Amino acid sequence: MQVIDLDYPIETELTPGPIVLALGFFDGVHRGHQALLKRARAEADQRQWPMVVLTFKESPNVVFHADRNFRYLDSPDQKIRKMEAHGADYLLFADWKTGFKDLSPQEFVDQVIVKLQAKIVVAGFDYTYGRRDIANMNTLPGQAHGRFEVIEVPEQKFLGKKIGSTEIRQAIKNGDMGLAAELLGEPYVLSGKVVHGKRLGHKLGFPTLNLHLTYPNVIPKIGVYATRTTVRGQVYQSMTSVGYNITFNEKRKIYIESNLFGFDQEAYGQTIAIEWDKYLRGELDFANGQELTAQMRKDQVAAQRFFKKNQ
Repeated sequence: MQVIDLDYPIETELTPGPIVLALGFFDGVHRGHQALLKRARAEADQRQWPMVVLTFKESPNVVFHADRNFRYLDSPDQKIRKMEAHGADYLLFADWKTGFKDLSPQEFVDQVIVKLQAKIVVAGFDYTYGRRDIANMNTLPGQAHGRFEVIEVPEQKFLGKKIGSTEIRQAIKNGDMGLAAELLGEPYVLSGKVVHGKRLGHKLGFPTLNLHLTYPNVIPKIGVYATRTTVRGQVYQSMTSVGYNITFNEKRKIYIESNLFGFDQEAYGQTIAIEWDKYLRGELDFANGQELTAQMRKDQVAAQRFFKKNQ
């Protein structure tokens, strides 16, 4: 798969001929998105054309609604991995700042979709384009003027409810990692760098890797989780705490600390990935380190019981 940072105006032909173009922001590349990508891949295979995905690095919520607190399900690197796994030949990351955000709907059709040589456009039922969200899948066929075919992928549901990025973000914030995994099609993952902490876990007999997020991803609900943590290519069963360290009077900053079972190495500066499997309990305030240590032993047993049951 070829990854291209796309600026406006589009001045060069990116492909030698016609393409099937999949449109969307695709945060999470969840099961609804996967249905769309599967349809686009099938259309591309039938005609032996490339399958091209056009997306953006920044959410429209950030660009058009100035949502400074917006949190993503995927970093660009995670989105790249998933798009390749689902058959994209090209992944285009359009840069809003180069002029895309100022395009009218018809300009977007004429100067982006047509310019990319799209002959078939595949998008979800709720896709919008152009500034101010004034154009959607009802207006796109008319603005195509017969230059390309439009395929609308219907809403995808799980247990009668929409599969969507908003719903997945809420599940993660609620600590419902099972539901999040069902909607994503895989467990939710956070990646980042291991940084120095206060080494409180080491003193209590439960050394942790302290995760520093390098991208504004959704942070799970405060509490303790059964997780799987990957470091240096090796996956370890683990338990991970998301919280404020209130026992030690750290009430402002959220810490993400993972205790890996059977791991006793230093990993400062390493990139790790934490897969969130099961919410175990909420954050508690302990009178002292001894009480906290006793609870951590219970958490370890609970996590190990979960892994044994779900091998």
